[in-house]
Amino acid sequence: MLARLLPSLSELLGSQAVLSLMAPGPVASHIDRNVAIKSLGIPQGTLPLHKIPALMSAVKSANPSIIHGWMYHGNIAAIVGKFLVAHTKPVIWSVHHSMYDIATEKPLTRTLIKLSAALSHHVHAITYCSRIAAEQHSKMGFDTSKSIVIHNGIDCSVYRPDKAVKEQLRASLGIPASRVLIGSVGRYHPMKNQADLARACALLVGQGVDIHCLFIGPGHESGNLAQFASELGVSDRVTVLGPELDMASITPGLDIHAISSAWGEAYSLATAEAMSCEVPVVVTDVGDCSYLVGNCGITVPRQNPEALAAGLRQFCALDAEQRQVVGAKSRQRILEHFSLSEYVSKHLSLYEDVSSH
Repeated sequence: MLARLLPSLSELLGSQAVLSLMAPGPVASHIDRNVAIKSLGIPQGTLPLHKIPALMSAVKSANPSIIHGWMYHGNIAAIVGKFLVAHTKPVIWSVHHSMYDIATEKPLTRTLIKLSAALSHHVHAITYCSRIAAEQHSKMGFDTSKSIVIHNGIDCSVYRPDKAVKEQLRASLGIPASRVLIGSVGRYHPMKNQADLARACALLVGQGVDIHCLFIGPGHESGNLAQFASELGVSDRVTVLGPELDMASITPGLDIHAISSAWGEAYSLATAEAMSCEVPVVVTDVGDCSYLVGNCGITVPRQNPEALAAGLRQFCALDAEQRQVVGAKSRQRILEHFSLSEYVSKHLSLYEDVSSH
């Protein structure tokens, strides 16, 4: 979302800089080429204090009018930069995570969340990508008066329906045209709970439903999910791919998109992208996923593969034309409520507001 936000801000606000705590990854290539990227080179899962001088130097060099932190680690870095260098500059935090149980988080993340709650009254605003996330963090002690909900936005000119992709995708993966193709985009992680979707697919296959599941995202290269599918006896009905950054050329080829997240999912960007491509969606009831799909998709309880299979079966029972009607309704919901232009507009209003105080 940051990569998608920056080009519009560059056109309207001028120069920007991104400070990446870790070494830049694949998304760095999608950052606007006019935006300078600096890195502290911090190893994942650590927060070394000896990097503070480098943080101070980066903030001083950028001389920002506004410091905008992005996710827990970045938020802490933003407030540290303010305290040590940019005393008079407004700070905005962005939270992209829902939190049903802090015990499920890694030890360092738990520490950062508690520290963030204690420091939250020092920032000018805290944006959340879902209403549920805002409520959950307020209960954790985050300053409620600073809360602003800005749902993620989709560029509907990029994520759009394309019937030709359906044939191309199946041909490239060797999936029979007769099968209903269920896709799930997301990094491999316990909170994404892809195992439950694999279980649901196995249930559907056992019931005689002709489906094929496609899992796409970083971390799948480990082969763990493919091995689990083999243990379930559905390896011939499951295809696993690693990270694919050009999802706009893949998502329109799906018949159904599903997520099986158990926690942590504040707002499913992959679900919104699928909706924008006129793909019917099934989601678990985490974060604002139910609000996102509204009456255009199906929401099922989390950590319940039987319910997930039942939800998927409803869309599998429809023919292609009926699914297209559902998909068209889904795209209209994204256009009306979750567009990238609205996302940009709300951030511009926020920047103007914090700059005037």
